Amino acid sequence: MSEYMPSVLERELREAGLRVTSQRLQVFKIVSESDAHLSAEDIHVLVREQDGDASLATVYRTLKVLREAGLVAPHYLGKDHEKEHFEPSSKPEHFHFTCHRCGQVFEFETELVNALKTRLRKDKGWVLGHACMCLEGLCSDCKTMYA
Repeated sequence: MSEYMPSVLERELREAGLRVTSQRLQVFKIVSESDAHLSAEDIHVLVREQDGDASLATVYRTLKVLREAGLVAPHYLGKDHEKEHFEPSSKPEHFHFTCHRCGQVFEFETELVNALKTRLRKDKGWVLGHACMCLEGLCSDCKTMYA
């Protein structure tokens, strides 16, 4: 008789103090395994492929619980993107650049934000955690094409 081995995601849910439900596991799995920038609506479409009865309200409630537990984090891609998208909180801190012409979104990491945080802690006495920044403009391809 084989012993049941909980998945990594199930363990993460339990370690965050959450009860493992099929909805939480589905939503968390989709967010954790996707390389795309998924909104709640996008996640809902993917959840419905597995569970045709899942409602958008359930996805929103589940994302709220996962967010409060520190397992997922909302991000914004720019001023023209009204919807937040969700990524695992375990993903390294990164930022987004959106090209105005082609619409492509680029993720990037930079130590400059850490330097800014350090400077603000020193100058202002602030205790800083997460930083949120999105940049917009023309990517190198579009800049060349339309120069």
